[in-house]
Amino acid sequence: MNKFVLSVIGKDKPGILAKISTILFAHGCNIEDVSQTILQTEFASIFIVLNPEGHPLDKIGVALNEALGDMGLSAHLRPMTQVAAPAPAQSQPFVITTRGVDKPGTISAVTSAIASLACNVVNFRAIITQEDGVDEMIMIFEVDMPMGVEHRQLRQVMQQVCAGFGLDVSVQHREIFETIHRV
Repeated sequence: MNKFVLSVIGKDKPGILAKISTILFAHGCNIEDVSQTILQTEFASIFIVLNPEGHPLDKIGVALNEALGDMGLSAHLRPMTQVAAPAPAQSQPFVITTRGVDKPGTISAVTSAIASLACNVVNFRAIITQEDGVDEMIMIFEVDMPMGVEHRQLRQVMQQVCAGFGLDVSVQHREIFETIHRV
């Protein structure tokens, strides 16, 4: 398998994706999957890239870092190894949202509670807003909950941990969440 994982981070500015995709194309590569976001003023992305011609990763890395270094960005590449696909786990998708005053340790406590039930976080977003001069954090977790876990159990664990931090919490099946929040 000739695939690699590319991560790029640094100061956000226009043209980053154009520069990355152009360099990858020049090396005969094809982007198969990408997730990109801007966190405050910082650009962060991860790519899964097909390298069908087997170009050396160190050369692709040098080309990327030379071009991106001038933009205040850095790239990291690593080979992607093919692992035997695990048997599909039976799970249900849920969305957990929290809202409350930002306090140190909040993310650690909430993610530890999620992990304690063997739920897998597949997407996470935390946003800090100002409300009356106080930093308020909104967190949105998309999780896959194993079929052996009852949704009431997930809700109870989340309410317990969030109460300790003064957070409001909501636990909804993803389909319900998406129906309610559809624009």
